[in-house]
Amino acid sequence: MDPMDTSMEDVLTCPDPYIPPPRRPKQSLLASLRSRELGLNRRRSPVIEARRMYQSIYPNTTIHGVDCHFSNLKRFTPCGQYLIGMSKNQRSVHIYRFKGSGGPSTPRPIDGLGFKDFFELQHETVVLKEAEMLSKDFCLVTANGLHIIVAAVTPCTGGPSDGRSYPCSLNCISNLDTFVFYVIELATGKIVDKREFKNEHITISYHSGVSLYDSLFAVMLVQSQAIQIIHIKNNGKLVDLHRIGWFNHDDDELELARYRDFNEQYIAQRSNSTSAPYYHNGFSVKDDDYDARIKDRFDVFSLAPSAVPEFAPDASYHLVPTNSGATVGAASRNMQAHPSYITQISYGQSHHDEPHSQTISGIKQRLMTFLFRKAFNANDGGAALRQFHLTFQQLASLVMWRMQFLDESTMLIKFGKLDCVIGRPADSTFQTAFFVIYNIHTTQIQEVYDNASEDFLRIYESYADQFCAIAYSTAGPHKRHYSSTCSNNIYTKDLLRKTQFGMRHARNGGSAQAVKRSLCVLPVSPQSFSDSPYFDLSLFSYDEKVISATDRQRPCQDFPIKFYLRDSGELKFKIQLFHPNGGTSGSSFMTTSMPGGTPEGVGGPGGPGGPGLGGGGVVIGTGGPNNSNSYINNNSNNTITNTNNGPLLRSKRFATFIAHPTEPFLISVIHQHLQPVTVNFHIRIPDSDLV
Repeated sequence: MDPMDTSMEDVLTCPDPYIPPPRRPKQSLLASLRSRELGLNRRRSPVIEARRMYQSIYPNTTIHGVDCHFSNLKRFTPCGQYLIGMSKNQRSVHIYRFKGSGGPSTPRPIDGLGFKDFFELQHETVVLKEAEMLSKDFCLVTANGLHIIVAAVTPCTGGPSDGRSYPCSLNCISNLDTFVFYVIELATGKIVDKREFKNEHITISYHSGVSLYDSLFAVMLVQSQAIQIIHIKNNGKLVDLHRIGWFNHDDDELELARYRDFNEQYIAQRSNSTSAPYYHNGFSVKDDDYDARIKDRFDVFSLAPSAVPEFAPDASYHLVPTNSGATVGAASRNMQAHPSYITQISYGQSHHDEPHSQTISGIKQRLMTFLFRKAFNANDGGAALRQFHLTFQQLASLVMWRMQFLDESTMLIKFGKLDCVIGRPADSTFQTAFFVIYNIHTTQIQEVYDNASEDFLRIYESYADQFCAIAYSTAGPHKRHYSSTCSNNIYTKDLLRKTQFGMRHARNGGSAQAVKRSLCVLPVSPQSFSDSPYFDLSLFSYDEKVISATDRQRPCQDFPIKFYLRDSGELKFKIQLFHPNGGTSGSSFMTTSMPGGTPEGVGGPGGPGGPGLGGGGVVIGTGGPNNSNSYINNNSNNTITNTNNGPLLRSKRFATFIAHPTEPFLISVIHQHLQPVTVNFHIRIPDSDLV
C-alpha cells in the first residue's frame, strides 16, 4: 500500500506502532545527579539547573507544636546561616544560628526533636529606650549580608502641627510616632548605628514605606512629604545623603541660606539709614505707591526655616488657589503691610490650615511642570491643555505615598489622593494614582503614568525583575535574589493574565480596573519575596491562595498543601499544617478518642490547647485521615473554639511561612485569635527513617 494513499482519518484512527508514547523526564535524585555529571543540561543557566535538583530533595516530615514561646520568628538571612526573631515583649532581637536541616548528630526519635536541635541562640540585642517597641513585621538584611535593619516605634504626645517640618507637610495625620531604625551586626549582635525620625508617619508594616537597593536606603516620610536617602557603609554606619521633597538638589538649602543672608544684610543697611522708612523683605511698607513687581523682585522664596523670625517669608505665598474665595497669592500680597499678619504666617509658626489648599513643594513643582509641558506639546488642538487646567486642583492636591529604587539614580514614586494615604490600603486599590519615574541626580522627571495605563503595565510585565529582584545585588552573582515573576516565568505571567481576565468580566469591572488591580503591587516592598526553590513556579505548582513566596499571611486550611511537579504533574510532597488526628500539644502520633469524642492530649479529655490546634507529635509522610470528632470544620479556614467554658466562638486562622533559601527546611507559624501561636517544622529525613 502506498503511504501517499493513506488518508488522515486512517492515520488518526489506527494506532501506529512507530509513534512512541510521551516520555516524562526522570525526577529522581540519582537521575538528576547523573545528568549533571554528564553535562546534559549545559544550555541551561547554572542557577536554574541547580534549582532543579530540589525536585528530588524536598521536606517529607512535619514536626508539630514546636516549643517557641520565647520568640516571634521573622525570617532567614540570605546566606541561610541565621534566623532572625524578636522577643514576645518586642524589646529585643534574637539572632539564632541554623545548625542544619538534618537535626542533631546523634540519632534521636523524630518526635523528640525540638527548637534547640535546629537552632542555637547566638545574640540577644536589647533596645536601649524603654518606651520603644520593635515592629514584628520589619526586618531587612543589608546588601552585603553582614547587618540587619530593624525598626522601633514610640508614640508621640504632640499634635499634627508639631511634625510640620516644611510648609508642604500634612496637617491631617493625628497619630504621629517616633521611628528609630537600628543597624545590628549579625556576627556580634551589637547596634552599629541608628537613625531617628521624630513626629513622623512611616508605613513600616511589611517594609512598605522604605526601599533598599545596594548600599542605598530610602525612607518615605509621609508627614513631611519627603524621601530621606541614606547611604549604608560596609561597617554598618549610616550617612545621610539628601532629602527629596521640599528640596530638589543637594545644595538648595545652602543656596537659599546664602540668599537669605544677602537679603538680611540689605535690610540691615536700609534700616540703619535714618532717612529711609522701615523696610521689610526689600520694600517699604509705608509707601503706598510701591510696585508689586519690584516687591516680587526682592521677596524671599524661602524653602527652609529662617534664622530671623521677624523677617521670615510668607508661608502661604506659594499655595495653590482654591475656589473658596479670592486667590491666596493676592491676599497674601495685600496683607504684607500689616506686621501682625506677617508674624502670624511666618515660617516655623502657625501655618495656613485651609482644608483645600496645598503648598507646592519642589518635587511636586517638577511634576506639575512635566504635566503642563506634556499637555502644551500635545498635538490635539489644545484639548490636553484644557484638561490640565480643569484638573489642576486635583493634581496639586496629590501627595507622595510610596516609593522604591529602580537603580542607584532612578526612583519610582507613587502619588495618590490624601484619603488613600491615610485610609486603609484596601480602599486605595482602585483609586486614581500616578507613578512618577524620577532621576535623583538630575532632579528631572522622566515619565509619568497613571495606574490605569496599559503602557506602564506592559513595562511592568517585561521588566518585573527590575521591580522585584533587586534585594541583594551587591552580594555577588551567587547571592542574587531570585523569585518567580511575570517576566521570567510563563506560569506567573499566566496567573496575572487570569486575574486580569477575571477583573475585565466581573461586575463593575473593565479594562481600567484590571490594569489598576495588576499595578496595585507597585512600588514593590524590598525583600518581600522568598527565594526558596520550592516557591519557584517553574519547578512546582501549588495553590497560591494558601501558600506563596510573599511574606504575607495566608488563610489556613485543614487539608494538606500539595506540591506537584511542573514537568510531569506528579504529586511530590505535602505540607501538613495540623496533626491529621487532631492531636494537641505534646501528644504522640496516635491519639485515642474518648466517649465524648474529644481526643486525649496533654490536658486530658478536653484539656488546654483545644483539639486541632497542632500537636507535639510528628506526621511521617502524607497519610492519615482527619479526625471527624474534632471541632475543626474541614471545609473552611474557620475553627470553633471554646474559651473559659463559654459559648463556642468561630475565629479565622492564618499561616505565615518562613522558608530556608537553600535547604529543605520550612517553618509554618499559625496565628489564631485568643489562641497561642503554633510553630511547625517541615524537614527532610532519610527515606529509611520513614518506615
